[in-house]
Parts: sequence; structure tokens; C-alpha cells
Amino acid sequence: MKLGLFIRLLLIALILSVCLCGCQGVEVEQTAIATGVAADWDDGDYIVSVQLAKVATAEQAASQEGPQFIVLNERGQTLTEAARRLNLTLPRLPRWYHANTLLLGENLAQQGLSDIIDFLSRNPNVRTNSLLVMTRGATPLEVYQLDTPLEPFSAVAIRNILENQEDQVGIYKPVILADFLYNVATPGIDPVIPQVRIISDHGKKFLTIAGTAVFRGTEWAGELNEAESRGFRFLSSERIRGGLLVVPAPGDENRHITIELISSQATMKPVWKEGELRMMVQITADGNFYDQTSSKTLLNLETFRLMEQLSADQIEQDIKRAIGKAQGYQADIFGWGRLLEREYPHIWSQVAQDWPEVFSALPADIQITFKLRRTYLTDKSFVIK
Repeated sequence: MKLGLFIRLLLIALILSVCLCGCQGVEVEQTAIATGVAADWDDGDYIVSVQLAKVATAEQAASQEGPQFIVLNERGQTLTEAARRLNLTLPRLPRWYHANTLLLGENLAQQGLSDIIDFLSRNPNVRTNSLLVMTRGATPLEVYQLDTPLEPFSAVAIRNILENQEDQVGIYKPVILADFLYNVATPGIDPVIPQVRIISDHGKKFLTIAGTAVFRGTEWAGELNEAESRGFRFLSSERIRGGLLVVPAPGDENRHITIELISSQATMKPVWKEGELRMMVQITADGNFYDQTSSKTLLNLETFRLMEQLSADQIEQDIKRAIGKAQGYQADIFGWGRLLEREYPHIWSQVAQDWPEVFSALPADIQITFKLRRTYLTDKSFVIK
């Protein structure tokens, strides 16, 4: 029932977006480009914020000082009213469809997401491939007003940070709107979205991705920290690529080595045996030896195998942390209920109503296979005489 509703809403949004974008008949000179859109809640009102690119010719942009954007927000009793009231200030019609970053305020998340989900699923001007991010410790307005280094628009900076970190450090999993809506509408899986914070360093403010917001249905349940977020990413249904593992150096626990993750694939399967339900988790991953802080020669057959085991142990530890936190929230962010419905539909029909409680006590058997592939040209540590 939920899945059918989701598919219908998504198709309607896609069809309307195509039709309306091509038939509104608004001149380009009468529009403003939205780089980011946000929704929040404050003192009984919905708040919609938008980051808009300033209109300028190439010559004007080259000599322009200060921010290349403006940020506006409005209040309303509904999200639609708040969004439409922006036109009381703007002399141009916002082009919402250009926004590829959607921010959800922490206050709105704590109120529950039912209304924003209805708004996003119905709105033909919202792109379903937009990245969804929750602000933490700051309002969306403050995030959009921040002047970010190297990137003139903070909305674009957030997207770039999320995409770059996935390949470089491999901690957080970007979430697009279509996937979030699917997870909300589908029984047996709960949604998550990464979080953005504002940090200060030597008097300057920067954006950073910090933590993953966890929802139980449409209700905010809590967050995953960095290690737990990395463990959640390892349990992704699709193959993941990129990232780092930092583990103790063999024979020198006070020093560390860096392993660059090439790829990882998770296989998860529910098993019903002798009246007990368990989840079998298998991870197959490989990586490269990247660097070390120990002066010892590590690249021999014995230490090679030990580094593989240390890497596997680190992955298992992160996964266990993620599972423990999710089970504490009774939020099935891994989609185990959905897997159970596919594998044992008769059992799922018996436990579906009580799945949060069943999930919270579900034991998981984890098996990690990790292989080192190469060592980046040298097989000995650099020796300083």
C-alpha cells in the first residue's frame, strides 16, 4: 500500500515537472536561479529559505565583491504558503527546479517530517535527485548565509563536500530525495540523511558534514556518529567505492597505518532456523596499503596477512556500532525488514506490526573478508639517516 502510493506520487511529480517547466511561459529575464532550498520550523510556523544566485553579466561577476548570492526566508502556516510568500519580496520568480540541495532544519526534524514529505512529494518544482541534508546546531538560514571558501554558494559546497568525502574518506552516504521518499513509504526500512554543521576555526566559520540523522518512519530518532556512519555505509546494498581505514601498525600499537579502500560489497540475508530469526551479514572488501607512521618494515607475508585482519576487524567494529545504535533507536535503517519480507513473507506478515521491537533484538552474524591489493610502488619504509 505504502509502496504503491510512493510510486504514484513520484510519477505524478515527474510528469508535472516536465509539463510545467516547459509550459509556464516565463521569460528568463523574469526569473531567479535557486541554488538551494530549505525548510524549518519555529514558534508554530513553517519557514522556507532559498539561496538565489545574484544576477550579473560576466563582466559584472568578475569585478563583483562580496557574496554572489542572496538568501531569503518567509514564514507560513503551511510550507506552500511560506514558499509563495517569498514572492512578496522577490521581483523575479524563483526557479526552484535548479536547486540541487535541500536542507531540513533540526527543529523541523524533531517536529516530524509528515508535512514536509507531503510537500516534497507533491511539488512539481522539486528535483527528486536533489541531495537531502539536515542542519545540526544551526538553522538552514545560517548555513545558506555562510560565505564558503573556494565555492561561492554554500548549497553547492555542501553537495561537493558530500560527493568528495565519499571517495576520499568514505564516511557518509549521500541521500537523494527519491531514495528518502522510497524509504519512508516502504515497510521494513527507515530513512537516514547526513547532517551539516557550522564550525569555527581561528575566527572563521566553515561547513562540515558531521553525523547522520536517523528517523523511525517520519519521526526523528537520533544520530549516528562518524564511526557508526562509516559502519552504516559498509552495509549499503550497492557496492561502495573509496574511503580510508586507519588501523594500528602490526607490532607497534602506538603507531598507525592507512588503508585505502578500493571497494566493498555487503550481502545480507535473514535466516530462520529452529524458530529463531537471525541476520547473516557478509562483507567482501579490498584495499591498498597507503602509508604508515611506524618505521618498521611491514610489508612481508606475515604482516601483510595481519594488516588484512586488522582492517577486517575495524570494519566489523564500525558495523557493530552502527547496528547497536540503530537497534537502540528501533530504526531499521538497513532494510532488514524488507529483506525478511522477500525471503520469508509468511514470517514477515506475523512480525510486521511489531517490527521495530523485533528488529531491536535481532542478532546479526558478521563475516568480513578483506584483501590487500598493492602498496603504492615501495615496499619499505623511508629511512632518515
